[in-house]
Amino acid sequence: MNNTQLQKIEPLVKKKYDLSKCEIKFGDMIPEPEPLLTFGDVLVLSRGNISTIKGKAKARKSFFVAFLIQQVLEQHPEVSVLLLDSEQSKTFVYKVLKRVYRLMGWNKQNNRLRMLTLREFEVLERREILIQSVEELKCDLIVLDGGIDIIQDFNSAQESKEVAGLLMQLSTEFNCNILNILHEGKTNGELRGHFGAEMLNKSETVFEVVKAGDVSNVTPYATRNAPFEEFSFRIDDGLPIHNGNVAKKTKAETNNENSKRFFTRILAPDKEMNNKELLSEYMDINQCTERTAQSHVKNMFVNGFLNRDDKTKLYRLSKYGDETM
Repeated sequence: MNNTQLQKIEPLVKKKYDLSKCEIKFGDMIPEPEPLLTFGDVLVLSRGNISTIKGKAKARKSFFVAFLIQQVLEQHPEVSVLLLDSEQSKTFVYKVLKRVYRLMGWNKQNNRLRMLTLREFEVLERREILIQSVEELKCDLIVLDGGIDIIQDFNSAQESKEVAGLLMQLSTEFNCNILNILHEGKTNGELRGHFGAEMLNKSETVFEVVKAGDVSNVTPYATRNAPFEEFSFRIDDGLPIHNGNVAKKTKAETNNENSKRFFTRILAPDKEMNNKELLSEYMDINQCTERTAQSHVKNMFVNGFLNRDDKTKLYRLSKYGDETM
């Protein structure tokens, strides 16, 4: 390319920015994150960040939200919480409100907890109400129950990036934490679409809530801080009650669960792959050697989590694999 051609190229950046506002220098006094929620000595939620709760339907995510709100309000008597619900009717949103009031021992209106129901609004209207409520109410923790409902197409990479960027901008500008509640895919256990992927990548903490009989387990699915200890909660008289830490899994148990999760992500809902393709995908997602991948494929096949067609030699998830994940 000659100089004449170079002169014809439009500049990529047409607006001039003050780079000094973006630069961080050695010796700058950068404050530590200001906590909104800690579990023991572990920072879980801090100001200026976004976070996510993920879980399957009926995993008791709404009960966990009430528990989290109680923890934040009790740990910081000066903070306030805003919950925006885009899924449930006013009757059920009011039940959530009363649940938190009972946990806090309140018996009259307390503006440390504000609730808005957005179910009857259009998608873009919900997004505008979110922005307005963050600006006007200036709450410290914003809980968005049904974060997928402020985006028109959760499979749009562009819109997903824009909405995730909006949430990060709001959390930074108003020094709050914005906590999204999102559903997992029915089969693969992952957050849905590009928006789910964006939230997973951008969140300070991703909680996973998993129903386990009479209790629900809460795990640190992904964290930028040190991971908190996995714990469970039970429902007692309609209220979420901490049920103690979950016994730590052995390394073998953890590896086995991770393998199931990875194979489910690769093959769900009904994909089939030959051995070479499966090994390649698994090595990529698990960041492991081919030898390790071969060992994990063999283990999942022997244990019945994977099936292999005798004629085509293609692997797929077994019925057992579909049900367990």
